[in-house]
Amino acid sequence: MPWDEQFLVESLSDSTIYMAYYTIAHHLQNGDMYGFGESVIKAQQLTDDVWDYIFCDGPFPKSTDISSTLLERMKLEFEYWYPFDL
Repeated sequence: MPWDEQFLVESLSDSTIYMAYYTIAHHLQNGDMYGFGESVIKAQQLTDDVWDYIFCDGPFPKSTDISSTLLERMKLEFEYWYPFDL
């Protein structure tokens, strides 16, 4: 809660998080901007290790069954729109 001094409110706004997600959303939605298409990636496959690899320059997730080609494309697309020096 904003008035609870025990917790710090993160300064990232929803619009920042959404925009980062939208850099790869079309891969997750199989190219359908409305999300009605059948995705090749299931929600349970999107582990913390996968998100760390795509968004945080983490190591390649060893326990994933998502294709390395697709993960690399998502990572490169995110890095194109959110370069390190932004």
